[in-house]
Amino acid sequence: MESTIVIQLKGDQDQITRTIESIMPDDTESFTIEYITQGTEFLASITINSRSLSSAKETADDILACLGAASMALDILQ
Repeated sequence: MESTIVIQLKGDQDQITRTIESIMPDDTESFTIEYITQGTEFLASITINSRSLSSAKETADDILACLGAASMALDILQ
């Protein structure tokens, strides 16, 4: 059974793109990133596809942990 998890971030374009760029060295074959601008809103959508739910969840957990650490680092630097 294939599983898909989508993580969406909405907010400041510069902050979101810098945060996501900081996780790009990770295994990018396990997820895709799409950027969408709708009027004044900026949205980043990270889609994780996997052969199993447990594998998709592990990848999502890793991505969320990396995004959280990168976001905190950016907050400290500002």
